[in-house]
Amino acid sequence: MTPFRLRLAALLLAGPGLPVFAGTPDGALLHPVNPPGATIPNVSQAMRVDGGKLLLLSGHVPLRADGSLVEGSLEEQLEQVMRNLDATLRAAGSDFSHVARLTLYIRDFDPAQLPAIRKVRDRWIDPRRPPASALVGVQALFQPGVRIEVDAIAVIPESDGGAPRAP
Repeated sequence: MTPFRLRLAALLLAGPGLPVFAGTPDGALLHPVNPPGATIPNVSQAMRVDGGKLLLLSGHVPLRADGSLVEGSLEEQLEQVMRNLDATLRAAGSDFSHVARLTLYIRDFDPAQLPAIRKVRDRWIDPRRPPASALVGVQALFQPGVRIEVDAIAVIPESDGGAPRAP
């Protein structure tokens, strides 16, 4: 999608009352949009994308490179998932600073798990531009030992040309 089409889509989706800007002097591709009111720490209510190529990441799970499952705590599994996402982002020519959205699917979610989830997640995201996010409690994932799955939407900066990088 061209930068013009991205801006047009953002304008059409924003509706009345939500600010949409053509760009900023710092050259950033991602811009948090947060209307006045309560917010969740390190989560943007929306993320505007001003250029680059869209990258849609499938659900990533806590499997090591050899295919074995990390069988530890939710925190240990999430750490592996974030490493896996990082490897995919880098292979596509991007990184965590260009993640616009994260969705976490957590088996048997309990709100008491939030501090551990945030602790790991916040080490990986860009706190100046935190991604729009969702957390969904689910009954089961693709294997019984898997406690978490995360998918994402990111941007590949045009200046990189989408060239793959080594993880």
